[in-house]
Amino acid sequence: MLRGFRFWPRSLYGQILLVTASALLIAQSINATLLVFGVRNRAVSETAAMVVSRVANQIERLEAEGTPVGEPDRWFKRQESRSGERRRRSPPVAITVGTGPILIERSDVQEEISERAQEFFRQGEINVSAVRISTVSVKLLPAALREAQLRRWNGGRMRDPNLRAPNRAVLLSAQLPDGTWVNAAGLVRPDEGASIFALLLQTFTLFIAVMIPLALVARRIADPLNKLTQRVQRVGLTDEVDVLQPAGPDDVKQLIEAFNAMHARVSALLGEKDVMLGAIGHDLKTPLAALRVRIESVEDDHEREKMAATVDEMVTILDDILTLARLGKSGEALQTVDIGALIESVAGEFEPVEFEMPDTRVIASIRPVLLRRALRNLIGNAILYGRVAAIQIDSRANLVTINIDDRGPGIDPTQIESMFEPFTRAEKSRSRSTGGSGLGLTISRAIARAHGGDLTLSNREEGGLRATFSFQG
Repeated sequence: MLRGFRFWPRSLYGQILLVTASALLIAQSINATLLVFGVRNRAVSETAAMVVSRVANQIERLEAEGTPVGEPDRWFKRQESRSGERRRRSPPVAITVGTGPILIERSDVQEEISERAQEFFRQGEINVSAVRISTVSVKLLPAALREAQLRRWNGGRMRDPNLRAPNRAVLLSAQLPDGTWVNAAGLVRPDEGASIFALLLQTFTLFIAVMIPLALVARRIADPLNKLTQRVQRVGLTDEVDVLQPAGPDDVKQLIEAFNAMHARVSALLGEKDVMLGAIGHDLKTPLAALRVRIESVEDDHEREKMAATVDEMVTILDDILTLARLGKSGEALQTVDIGALIESVAGEFEPVEFEMPDTRVIASIRPVLLRRALRNLIGNAILYGRVAAIQIDSRANLVTINIDDRGPGIDPTQIESMFEPFTRAEKSRSRSTGGSGLGLTISRAIARAHGGDLTLSNREEGGLRATFSFQG
């Protein structure tokens, strides 16, 4: 499912970094959300504590003076200053006394804070009841509570002029013993930009602290695995058996050591196989050659030709089997060849063949003997089953593609892949006059894969079959 994701990396190194970075981002997003809610809740709690404390102090002062707490005019009486001047300024909490509580429809009642406030008043022997604390928008506060608070906020001399005005307030409503209600409000300080900056700095620091060591460790794992992958792709294609030096964590080192041991065993088995095949080929071809000589002494020309054809067929099948068995470890060296010229030379051996040299030369490093063998098989099949072979060549991004089209009946799509199995033929008879040994496509695909490519078959929309032979250039 993840491989369908557009930005999902294909390498282990990229996947480790992407998954870790995504996990950190998600974790920090959750942490940021919790931090913002925490800061906001703390600000509400601090403002609520200030409002409760202010109301409690005022009630205690009025009770100490013997003044009825239900008289609104007595709540903000100030002592005269030493200079005799009566100074009045907006208090940090705006308080009004009325006949009922201030209820605002769009408010968020703080049940837990209300219960704590009620307990605070009870422990301080302050006789109030029905304490209700809520958070509301400043715009929804009554003017008597809102204006005094905003004047105090805007008149602060030491406040940062760039700090935005509060948009929330804490509203307290409580019933006094005489049945009147005290309503008080305090502004909740706005979210501080420093908290956001601290969160971004924390996120950046966390990414640096985690991603850099992780990238180094992931690279230490990925590099040896990449080298191991390259070496595995060459197993059986060359005679090299040099040991790949273990590197990386212990688990990766053990994997490389196990690969080196396996590579040595496989190389030994391939060597034994080549020796055995060479012996089998010699032991079988020698009596076949002797039999071919003796056949010449047969007087009946018809019987002699039939016997010679049978021996030749056996030799051809034996050659095909030996070629297929040795393809995994070809001794032919790579050569830089003009692919167009090579195709033209092979096509000249057959008729009819349609091929035009490309405008741009296609140069590739290949094993020319093997490639000629594969092209002969494919061109021969196209002419045998489709009357003509039309050849096209294309080269893109270090991949050379040769298309060989015919004009035959094509192949049942359900049987296309089975055609690459050894000794399978589209023509069901075993006659050499109507087809080969059934190893041509098998050998051709093996040659393509030995060159880092592949061989596929597909039916053409306009009719006929297309053989697509590709290899690394």
